[in-house]
Amino acid sequence: MSDENIMNQGNSEEISAGIKIVEEKGIGYTLTVEREDLFKAASALKEAGFDLFLFVSGIDYPESIKLTYRVYSSKRQNKLAVMLKTEVPKSDPTVDSLVPLWSAANWHERETYDLYGVIFKGHPDLRRIFLPQDWVGYPLRKDYSDDHMTVMDDGKKDKDKAAAKDKPAAAAPKESAEKQDAPEQPSDIADANEVSTNGSDKNE
Repeated sequence: MSDENIMNQGNSEEISAGIKIVEEKGIGYTLTVEREDLFKAASALKEAGFDLFLFVSGIDYPESIKLTYRVYSSKRQNKLAVMLKTEVPKSDPTVDSLVPLWSAANWHERETYDLYGVIFKGHPDLRRIFLPQDWVGYPLRKDYSDDHMTVMDDGKKDKDKAAAKDKPAAAAPKESAEKQDAPEQPSDIADANEVSTNGSDKNE
C-alpha cells in the first residue's frame, strides 16, 4: 500500500497484532480488534499521529455491546480517520479505558457507561453523566424497562393513524328546535312593536 496506509507509521506490529479485520473506506480505515487488544492498538494509533479522539458509541446486541471508536489525525496531510471497533459480552461488559491516551474520551466513556452499562477499566471518574447515580438499569439497552415508559409497536401506531384518518369529522352543533322553528318576523311588524313600546313608556 501507499504511504497513506496507517501501517506505515508508528509501530505497525503492535497495530496489526490484535486486528481481526481491516476495511479501507474513503480516506480512512475501520479496524476490528478483540477487547483485550483494544488499548494496545489504540496506543499504536496514538504514536502514529492520531492525536484527536472524536467519540465512542455503542450498539446493543442480544449477547453483547459493540463499541465503535473514531480517532483522527490532524497532523497528516490527508487528515486520515480511523474507526476502531470491538465487542464486550453482556456477562462481563468491561474494556480498558482510553482516557490515558486521549483525555477527550473521558465524558464519552461515562456516557457509554451511563446508557449501556459498559465498564471502562482505568477510567479516572467512571460514574453516570446524565442520570442520577442511584438509577437502576441502562436506558439504551433493548431489554431496559421502567414503570414510566410507554412502548408502542409500529403496527399499533399505523392502526391508530388509519383509524384517525377514517374517523368522520365532528358535526357542527345544531341550533335549538325553538330557534329553528320560529318564523322570521317582518321588518314592518318589528318597527310597529318598537313604536308601540316607546309610546307605552311615554304614557306611563
